[in-house]
Order: sequence, then structure tokens, then C-alpha cells
Amino acid sequence: MGNLSNLFHGKIRRTLLFVLLLLTGNGLSLSAQTVTDQLSRSVTHSGTSIKHVDSLLKLAGTKKDTATSNAVRLYYMGMEDARMLKYNNGVAHALAGLALCYNNNNEKDKALSCERLALHYCEDNQEGLEMRVNIYLFMSQSFYYKGKYDSSAYYRYAALDLLEANKVTDRRMQTRVYCSLLDFWLNINENIQNDSHIQQIMGHIDNLIDSANIKKDTTALMMLYYYKAGYFNNIVQNDSARYYCASAIQMGKATKISASMEAGLLINTALTYLDDKNPVPAIEYLKKAKALFPANNPIPNRHQIFADICTGQAFVMQQQYNKAITVTLPALNNAEERHMVHLLVGRGNQVLADAYEAVGQYKSAAEYRKAYTIIRDSMMKVEKLELVFNLEMKYRIADKNKELAEKQLAITRNESRIKTKNMLIIAVSSGLLLILLISVLIYRNNLHKQKLQLEKIRNLRQELQISNLQAMIAGEEKERSRIARDLHDGMGGTLGTIRTRLSAIFRRYTTTDVTEDFKEVLHLLEEASVELRKTAHNLMPEILLQEGLTKATALFCERVRKGHTLEITFQSIGAHTGLSSAEELTVYRIIQELVHNILKHANAKHAIVQIACHESQLAVTVEDDGNGMLSSAQSDGIGLKTIRERVNSLNGDLHIESVPGEGTSVHIEISIKHNNTARHAYQTSDC
Repeated sequence: MGNLSNLFHGKIRRTLLFVLLLLTGNGLSLSAQTVTDQLSRSVTHSGTSIKHVDSLLKLAGTKKDTATSNAVRLYYMGMEDARMLKYNNGVAHALAGLALCYNNNNEKDKALSCERLALHYCEDNQEGLEMRVNIYLFMSQSFYYKGKYDSSAYYRYAALDLLEANKVTDRRMQTRVYCSLLDFWLNINENIQNDSHIQQIMGHIDNLIDSANIKKDTTALMMLYYYKAGYFNNIVQNDSARYYCASAIQMGKATKISASMEAGLLINTALTYLDDKNPVPAIEYLKKAKALFPANNPIPNRHQIFADICTGQAFVMQQQYNKAITVTLPALNNAEERHMVHLLVGRGNQVLADAYEAVGQYKSAAEYRKAYTIIRDSMMKVEKLELVFNLEMKYRIADKNKELAEKQLAITRNESRIKTKNMLIIAVSSGLLLILLISVLIYRNNLHKQKLQLEKIRNLRQELQISNLQAMIAGEEKERSRIARDLHDGMGGTLGTIRTRLSAIFRRYTTTDVTEDFKEVLHLLEEASVELRKTAHNLMPEILLQEGLTKATALFCERVRKGHTLEITFQSIGAHTGLSSAEELTVYRIIQELVHNILKHANAKHAIVQIACHESQLAVTVEDDGNGMLSSAQSDGIGLKTIRERVNSLNGDLHIESVPGEGTSVHIEISIKHNNTARHAYQTSDC
């Protein structure tokens, strides 16, 4: 217990010693009770860590603009925890945050004390270097608000020296430094558009914008747009100023923009409308800026004060002079109490001078006009500062421009080298692509040729097959014709002679015993002659050669009907003039084979044979109501195989539809050529 007590009292003693060091920077002090209250909560954090400290300081940073007192307590807690962990960069961070809070409360001397002390805690590493740069920028801001512009300029350029000496290329650190320099010169000089310092700094700003765009660094880009908008606002290019303000605000929605920066953007936008003599939108933007901060803030910050003064200027434009006085007078008093002797006070005095003069209070108007003139004269003294620093600034900027030019030259050379390499890559790629394209085209052409050759070979094979079929059929028909002639001229003549001789013998030697036998022999000879003529006719029908396919088919159907029990009907549609005699003979043989199949296998009672000619097509249909065929019989039968070969020889199509027990329908389509237009007629014969 004694050790714990000693440890606790040791912490208290170290804390009090640290606070005394903190507050003796400018001979100022806080009450002991205030310090004890601020630190009593932090000494018990025995389990804290660096990560916890960073989180605590980050939380404090979010409150420094809207809840300054809460931010101060958080910074003190974070500072003590950092000291316990010997986390010096954390201590420096906390002190820098306290300085910002004191600046917001118009306690500039306390702010400078914290900033000077923070420099001693910056560690010798990258984080410490960045912290030192930020502290220099904070100190320059504190001196600026105290009206010590020479010291303000000194610390801004001290931050730039740190970057150069350590060859820092971090874009965000460069952004903060160059934006701080731009902010200083924008507020110091009257002739902004022709100022060489500002134009040189703007060159750096533009380069940083290009780099941030390439890297898609929205946070850095937002800050750069903020200061570029201020530049265009100062040179009265209001459309450009509004564009950069709106762009920065839009980026801030995704990056959690601080209230201070958003208020500055809204006020800058309002200033552009005031320059355009358009007070209505200016008032709206000023209201949005004030709404970012607590309305009951006991110590209004500079954004609130400036917003009220600009609102008064807008009321003057609207000729609402009493409103202008009401809103501007308290803001001007707050500005004077906080020693804001720069443009805030100057603008406020001018607004009140114009308002009082408009309402007829000329004495008050003269007093504020005089105060405005005095402030303007004091501001003009800054020109002496510019003369003092002019040579040093010129040499600094000249050196930087030389370095920038060298870097730009190196970049240009690299870009040229990369461009040449890219052109070479593009040329090689284009060549390879062209070769690939040509190869694909050649391949497709060869493939197409192969397909054409295969198609040609297939057609030749088909033509050869058809030629073979036609030759075979022609040979068969020739043989049939020869056999028919032999039968008709040979066997037919012989049988006829035998019949004649037997008839003569019968008449000469007739007796009762042999009469019946002779009659029977003569009858058999008669039947043999008839069958012989039928066979000869079937082998080579003379009527087909003389009358054509239709008459031959009709006669064939008539003979089938008379010789069998099958009721066969023949139908003819149209005139048939397009087929050669050889083709008609092939069609006739097909019909014969189909009818013979019906007689042999179908066991049918009725059948129909139809020949139809439709323009350039001949259709043959043979149907029966017989047994039908199985699917295997449709392809395996010798008769059907012969029929298919004959149809193929005519380049025709064969379709067979058969249902077992219901019959069979065979349909054949053959393309023909007509030399003359045929008259269509419908002819039916019941054979």
C-alpha cells in the first residue's frame, strides 16, 4: 500500500511540474484547481496504450471547433497518458491541439506557449518531423492573429525548410505547407493577381492538384481546392471560386470534412455572391456556415464573427440598415476583443460606416470610417515587411522553381521515353494483331475451300451414284426390252404357230374321244399366249412409249383390277410434259413395284394411285388400306430398296407413312422442267 501511495503522489508531482513548465512560456498561468480537475481523470489510466492515446487525441480533434472546452479536457488526458507511456510524439500532438483550442478562445499567448513546448517533444522520426512541420504552421497562425506578420512568415518558411532539408516528398505535408504560404500572401497583399510570389506558389499548388488527382487523394485535393477557391475569390473570378468551393464541399461529404474548413468554404462562396452584388444567396450560405457551430457558444470563433460581418454587408446591399447594424456591431466588438486587426475588423468598420451613414447617423458613420482608414493604413505597413523579405523570398522561390524545372524536365524526358516505349509496344502489338488477323482470315479461307472441296466431292459422288443408278436402270430396261421382244417375237410366234396347227388338226381329225382333250390343250395355249403378251407388255409397255405415263399407268391399274380382287383407283391431276421417256419409264416401274407390293404383302381391299403435276414438280402417291408395315420393313425390304434407288436416280424425295393395321401411304416428289405452261385438269378412273 505504501508503494502504491508513493507512486500516486509521484505521478501528481510530475503532472504539476509539467503544467508549470507548460504555463511559464509567456509568464502566464492557469489556476491550480483547473489543472487538477483536467488531469485528475487521466492519472488512473494505468492500462492505457499508444493506440488508446491516438484515439483520444483524434476524438479531441473532432471537437476543437464545436466544443472547445471538451476538446481541452481530452487533450490534457491524452497528454498525461502519453507522458506515462513516454510517447513524446503523443505529447507534442496533445500540446499542438491545445494550442489550436487556445487560438479559438483568443488566448494566443497560451497557444504560443503550448506550441513552443511541443517542439521539444517531437521525436527524431517521420512522425516527429511531420509534427514539427505542423507546429511551425500553427505558430505562424498564432503570430498572424497577433499581428506579427514577420514572425508568421518566418515560421511558414521554417516549415518549408524542414521539408527541403529532409527531402520530404509526402504530398499531404507539401500541401499543408504550400497552402499555408498561399494563405499568408493572399491575406497580406492587395495586388494579388500580379504578385510573383503568389503566382509561383500557385504553380506548386497546381502540380500538387495534378498529383492528388492521379493518386485519387481526396483529402489532399479537398484542401488544395479550398485554397484555390480562396485565390480565385481574391482575384474576383467568382465562377471559378464557386466551382472549387462546391467541389471541395462535395469531397468533404466522403472524407468527414472539419467544421472549420466547411465553414470557410461556405463563407468564401458567400463572398463571391457579395462581390456580384447578389446578397440573397450570400445570406443563405452564411447561415449554413454559422449553423456548423453551437449557437450558444460563449466565445464565438473567427468563422462565426466573419459570417456575421458578411451578413451585415449583405443587409446593407438590401438597404436593411438597422439589421446590418444589429448583426455587425456585436461581431465587430468580438473581433476587437480578440485583436483581429486584419480584414475582419476592416470589413466590419466599413459595413457599420455605410449603415450609419444610410440611416443619417453621420457622426457614428465618420467614427467607423476613420477606424477603417486607420486599419487600412496599418495594413499597408505590411509592404515594408514584403521589402524586408523580398530578396530572401525571391531566392527561395527561384531555387524552388529551378528545382521544379529540373524535375519537370526529368519528368518530360521520362514521359518522352515512356511515350516512345508505348509507341513501340503499340506498333509491335498492332503488327502481331495484324498477323493474327491475317492468319485467322487465311485459316477461314482454307477452311472454306476445304468445305467447298468436300461439298464438290460429295456432289460428284452423288452424281456418280445417280449416273450408276441411271446406267443400271437403263441396262435393266434394255434387258427387259430385249426379253420382251424375244418373248413376243420368239415364244409368242411359236405359241401362235402351235395354236394354229393344233386348231387345223382339231378340225381335220376330230373324234368324239379326243374332242375334249383338244379343247383343253387349245384353251391352255390361249392362256399361255395371253400371259406371254402380258409379260411382254409389262417388260416393255408399248402404250407408255406411245401415249405417255398417265395412259400407261391407267391401263396398268385397269389390268390389275380385272385380274385381282383389289379395288384400285387411278387419279391424274394436271398435264405431264416435263419428263423424258426414260424418266417416265422409271416412274412407271416405281408405280408397278409399289402396286405389286400391295398385291403381295398388304392384303388390302382398296388402293389409290395418284399422279399430280404442280408447275415444276411431279408428285406420285400410292395408298392402301392394308396391313401396313413395320418400321424395319420400311428400310430393309429389297423392293423398297429398289424403289429408293430409282427415286434417287431422278433426284426425287421419298416419304413413307405406315400404321400397322391401317394401311400405307407412299409419296414421291420429283422436280421437272416445263417448257410450256400446262393446263390443269382433274381426271379420275375407277379401274
